[in-house]
Amino acid sequence: MAGGEGKPRARELPDETLMERYAAGDEAAFEELFRRYEGRAYAFFVRRTSSAERAKDLYQELFLRIHRGRDAYDPTRPFTPWFFQIAHRILIDEFRRAHRSHEVALDGSEPRAEQPRSDDRLADREQLTEALDVLSPVERYVLVSSKVEGIGYPQLAVELGKSIDAVKKMASRAMQRVRATPRPGMVPIALRSR
Repeated sequence: MAGGEGKPRARELPDETLMERYAAGDEAAFEELFRRYEGRAYAFFVRRTSSAERAKDLYQELFLRIHRGRDAYDPTRPFTPWFFQIAHRILIDEFRRAHRSHEVALDGSEPRAEQPRSDDRLADREQLTEALDVLSPVERYVLVSSKVEGIGYPQLAVELGKSIDAVKKMASRAMQRVRATPRPGMVPIALRSR
């Protein structure tokens, strides 16, 4: 016990308790959360952006959003998935900003002949976004991370505080739900009963 107060030190507390304390104004609790998650957050962004500079900016944005959202955190829910869901949203926002910045020609030139392919990709992306909307944020994170970004189940299991088997099952069920989701002009594939 620290200082004979009968109060556990921040290093001994679970993440959820630290976040709850931080929401109540305990700066030491935030410092401990930062110590625990700064490396993981930075690595998360570096892997996905392939840019140390962008990763640094996004990682700072993440901790700023954690600070702003501290009162909205529910301490009865696991901290790690909440933390990485915010990181995932920041990454999506970053990709959208980057995509929008490439849409407008600053020199006033005409669009290139490849524009229809870009429109097709945008339509495909919109269909994918609609299909992913049937998933919970954690399911969406697991599916996109494992199937699109190539992140392994063991790493996702650590990030989410779940077993590898639980993460595999979540990814499989999420994929089944996406495949079963009706899309415009398509007939949904019936899932086989097991």
